[in-house]
Amino acid sequence: SRKENEMMKFGSAAQMAYGITPAASVSVGERLAFIKKVYGLLALSLVTAAIGAHLGSDPDLLLIPVASNMMLFFILEIGLIFFAQFVSRKPGLNMVALFSFTTVTGLVVGPLLYRVGPSIALEAFALTALTFGGLTMYVIFSKRDFSFMQGFLFTGLMIVVFGALINMFFASPMAHFMISGASVLLFSGFILYDTSNVLRHYGTDEHVSATLALYLDILNLFIALLSILGIARSD
Repeated sequence: SRKENEMMKFGSAAQMAYGITPAASVSVGERLAFIKKVYGLLALSLVTAAIGAHLGSDPDLLLIPVASNMMLFFILEIGLIFFAQFVSRKPGLNMVALFSFTTVTGLVVGPLLYRVGPSIALEAFALTALTFGGLTMYVIFSKRDFSFMQGFLFTGLMIVVFGALINMFFASPMAHFMISGASVLLFSGFILYDTSNVLRHYGTDEHVSATLALYLDILNLFIALLSILGIARSD
């Protein structure tokens, strides 16, 4: 599941389509309204993902259908993220696309949550929240522009994705652990990068695209931490 979401991250962030009026060039009031809208949508996205995860991790609900048809749900995720990007500036439809995508990603994570158990899931969520919050605050208070990280991050992403694909054939627990650790560092970097872009370069009408970028950072970080904690606990 982590490999699937890493590939989605590549498809989403690689577009980097900035709006005509970047948030950094508008008035303070407009900028704050844009940021408030992005993080409000991000919070709602996490709620819909949590609902999907509950449905997808419950044996009495959708665990078996989701676990038995992961490839179909993966294709659905890919289709939904491209659809969400396509309609990102169309009011109403963009909300439907965004929350449909986040709900489906929650469903796909559900079987993984069932395997690791609620204790590890809560630990991973807490670590993800602390990491995201801390890095977001660092970007805001340092006022640094992290767009210089773009080349490094996308190179790292390609290495992690290809490494994960290769390990599908070898199934090495050590390689899996190393890839998960690299993913934690990689998506922590993406949080710095995407947060900086949201504050500086995204257009004020690109709140859905900005939300998707941050959501995918959080999702991939969470899955990587789940993987590490699951491996550590199983040992």
